[in-house]
Amino acid sequence: MSDVIIEFRGIHKRFGGIHAVKGVSFSIEKGEVHTILGENGAGKSTLMNMLSGIYTPDEGEILYDGEAVQITNPYRAKELGISTVFQELKLCPNLTVVQNIFLGRERMKGFRPDWRGMTREASEKLEELGLNIDVTKRVMELSAAQRQLVEIARAMFIHSRVLILDEPTSSLTYEEADRLFGTVRMLKEQGVAVIFISHRMQEVFEISDRISIMRNGEYLATYHIEEVSPQEIVSLISGKDREQMELEISKKTVKVFEKDAPVALEARSLCSGPLVQNVSFQLYEREILGFYGLQGAGRTELMETVFGLRETESGELLVDGAVCGRTGAGGRMKNGIAMVPEDRKRVGLFMNYDVMNNICAMHGRDLVSKTGMLDKKRMGEIAETFTKQLHIRTDGVGQMVKDLSGGNQQKVVISKCLSIGPKILIMDEPTRGVDVGAKTEIFQLLHELRNDPERPMSIIVVSSELSEVVAECDRVLVMRQGRIVGELKNEEINKDAILQYAFNG
Repeated sequence: MSDVIIEFRGIHKRFGGIHAVKGVSFSIEKGEVHTILGENGAGKSTLMNMLSGIYTPDEGEILYDGEAVQITNPYRAKELGISTVFQELKLCPNLTVVQNIFLGRERMKGFRPDWRGMTREASEKLEELGLNIDVTKRVMELSAAQRQLVEIARAMFIHSRVLILDEPTSSLTYEEADRLFGTVRMLKEQGVAVIFISHRMQEVFEISDRISIMRNGEYLATYHIEEVSPQEIVSLISGKDREQMELEISKKTVKVFEKDAPVALEARSLCSGPLVQNVSFQLYEREILGFYGLQGAGRTELMETVFGLRETESGELLVDGAVCGRTGAGGRMKNGIAMVPEDRKRVGLFMNYDVMNNICAMHGRDLVSKTGMLDKKRMGEIAETFTKQLHIRTDGVGQMVKDLSGGNQQKVVISKCLSIGPKILIMDEPTRGVDVGAKTEIFQLLHELRNDPERPMSIIVVSSELSEVVAECDRVLVMRQGRIVGELKNEEINKDAILQYAFNG
């Protein structure tokens, strides 16, 4: 009997013009920990979403125990014994542990749920997983590691034969991660196939039996853990060996980093939760400073702390040499800082409002006329100015934002920030979900802003796109596990060096 439980054959998946997964073929075996590696956007999560029934392949087939199966929704995946523990856990925080574990499949005793029996079963299963907690506690009272194990316990109650762990340790301490790995090893001994997605190289070599590598939506190779080194994996992920990188550096136009320029913004020993730990950096006048890090590195959390969306536990922030008080995002804007958020639809835009109201949303009282009403004429003038400057394709400033393309929606978010005239602009994933043409326009705009002779801007770019970071930034800071672990400038900036810091610290 074959040891293969999952086989991907020629899997393709497209989202509009984006070919996210391109002809992927490889297999997963029973009783192994199989890690899938690749940089952000390599197609790992898309492939796993097809296995868990969230997406369906456009081409190709998935074989389960040697037979082709149609996994059209998550319920079908669970019927087959395929469970996924996502990085963003799907537990209900207001319910108890036992209620979460049996949610939607409660055991009945007559016409009533058998909570006594379910409580006993839940306690026994969690003890098997090495977690001794009161299952009548609400999930919100548990630690991150405990919640992760509850999610796994819920998966095991449906007798999972395949368990997908998507970045399970991104918010865990080393001790909590060790506890989780103990559970993974136990499941492996029981014959469960564990698919592990992680960017932490040390963990990959600690827990994995085999590693499959993806790049740009394509499958590259599968190795047994003893057949490959961390350095070889990084080279495969980046697509270039050291000799190629050195040749690329010699040919590219080297940016000159001017450290003698005035400091526009300085962070001193900032701490805010587990993903912002004692972070210090400087942003210089007219600089485009890049931040890179893999999933869970703390990039977004750091930017939200700088902008005042997260409380600063300790440390301080200075703008033009003056300390900023802990006044939240409103105070940061008064200090001349604006931020384009990572998720434009959830926190960057009012989707059911028009272009004009979105662009003017950060102005506040300065758009209120003497009569106490909003000055619609001035709002229209501001919106018209930025729709022209950023080439926003719209039927007019009265068009609803939800009806614009992704690229034009992103330009509206940028316009909203620019309309208040900031000195410092933070861009978190500025080109996520936009087409190639819009990406080019956005970065062209950034270079124009920083070179403005009258009001030059200093810009921070957080991006998962390595090619953008290498091509557009004057200096790059690499984050890992809530800390800055590397700084690259001038000819040092290349894909291989950035990935070495991101994976290995």
